[in-house]
Amino acid sequence: MEWLSDLRAWLESAQHVELAALLLLVVVFETWERRRPARSIDRFSSLRLDVFCFGLALLMNRASTGAASAAFEALSPRFVFDSLHWLQGLPSSVRILLALALVDFVLYWVHRAQHRFEWLWRTHAWHHSTELLYWFSGFRTSFLHSLFYNLVQTGVPMLVFRLTPLETTCAFAIGLFIQFWQHTNLRPEIGALRHVVITPQYHRIHHAASAFRDQNFAFVFPIWDRLFGTQIDPAAVREDFALGLGKPVERSRLASMLFGV
Repeated sequence: MEWLSDLRAWLESAQHVELAALLLLVVVFETWERRRPARSIDRFSSLRLDVFCFGLALLMNRASTGAASAAFEALSPRFVFDSLHWLQGLPSSVRILLALALVDFVLYWVHRAQHRFEWLWRTHAWHHSTELLYWFSGFRTSFLHSLFYNLVQTGVPMLVFRLTPLETTCAFAIGLFIQFWQHTNLRPEIGALRHVVITPQYHRIHHAASAFRDQNFAFVFPIWDRLFGTQIDPAAVREDFALGLGKPVERSRLASMLFGV
């Protein structure tokens, strides 16, 4: 089937795009954080764990994206996606923006469900275990967390909007930037844009080891939190709150947390 061939090509091109964008963003955010950090942190205290988690996140991304591809091939929902020609014919910039908005909307509810239901929280708890939040530590994800998110992040752009390899390049670059941006140890002032897109301060509140953890679920657009009553303004919160789970991770639970069960 043509759409499955397109999906495989999309995934292959995405791997090269991710690597190039990743290297560029590492340089940019590492330099930026060292010049103007929001918090004074000792990176070396958890560097080995962060390096391990980073490598594991890359492997889990590849595995979960492959699983997503296999799932789409098994389900073959051609009759649904072939009816979206009107959407797929929109200009590239419009489709990329709509894909970003739809992915963010779906992941808002996935993310919120992870905090609402205990069995889903187990897929997400490892991500919240970091107590020193910066661009590198943001890659702590369990396998099941990665699988759920990649199903959305792969399916929506490719199957719904049929992004081309060039459009995919833009979409992946934006997605990686968001991953770095939301977890980075910065306190940038972006003026009125803070009402349109989230800031690192906005997402840092969500990583608090307190009741704030059940606020600010959106990854890109804070409008979802405003609409559904889960927003807290960073300006209303003192920045000295602790991050993490509020308790150390037990070694006996490490393997299960990494898998997400």
